[in-house]
Amino acid sequence: MTIPGTKSKWLAAGLIISVCLNLFLLAGMVAGRMHGPMGGPEGKGGMVMATVPPELKSVIRDKLKAHGPEFRDEKEKMRELRLHVADALAAEPFDPAALDAALAELEQSAGKLLHHAQVGLAEIAAELTPEQRKQWAEGWRALGPRH
Repeated sequence: MTIPGTKSKWLAAGLIISVCLNLFLLAGMVAGRMHGPMGGPEGKGGMVMATVPPELKSVIRDKLKAHGPEFRDEKEKMRELRLHVADALAAEPFDPAALDAALAELEQSAGKLLHHAQVGLAEIAAELTPEQRKQWAEGWRALGPRH
């Protein structure tokens, strides 16, 4: 389906904004770079660390660091892919198919980063005692829904 003229530009802009926001939130959760209420009063860690009770923070932080190389490699790839998106946006004449391809690559990379995070969290949880997992679960519950 081809969308004519101005509508395609608005649709592309909306898609790009959506992808950028999702990547920002994903990076904040995975890399622990979000500060403020999600990252705790000390401003360290993101959503994941905000779920961890104080007595478990050092244990889980050390385990997360062990997964650092996986995250760094995929984050670097995502930086490069964001440049591909920028190039596709700036291209004249504008080629919607090239933008779609660049965004699809970026989405795939973001999915890999999320997968690494999920695998890492599952591995960490498997190494905790049942009591520690229950404490961590309460931290996740305490975040509650966002409105």
